[in-house]
Amino acid sequence: ADPSSAGNPSLQLIAALIYMHENNIKDALKAIRHGTTMEQLALTIQIYLKMDRPDLATKQVRLMQQADEDATLTQLALAWTYLANGGKKLQEAAFIYEELIDKFGPTTSLLNGVAVANMHMGKFDEAEKTLASAL
Repeated sequence: ADPSSAGNPSLQLIAALIYMHENNIKDALKAIRHGTTMEQLALTIQIYLKMDRPDLATKQVRLMQQADEDATLTQLALAWTYLANGGKKLQEAAFIYEELIDKFGPTTSLLNGVAVANMHMGKFDEAEKTLASAL
């Protein structure tokens, strides 16, 4: 490993993404554990959620909120953790996805987020309509 590239956030992010693609969660987390960019924090959240550690993911979301609470990536990460935590937070996750749809237009990913939240809340008819509009 080249010591001069060890601190390169883009390189760390790409390495972590490759490890994630290979389902090597441990090394993915090692690659970005000291990351401070929004993208690195978001990927760390995804890793923690994949590890079924929403508690650690929530801590990372707080760091993102401190940096920029209104950033789109922060809002997405918040919605991911709300979906993982379930309960009362499911409706908040759906609201976040709906706000992003209002702001950026309907994308497959955002519509799927709304549908997943609705399914977890038992609103299967709404989820089906949302999924149909995603096609």
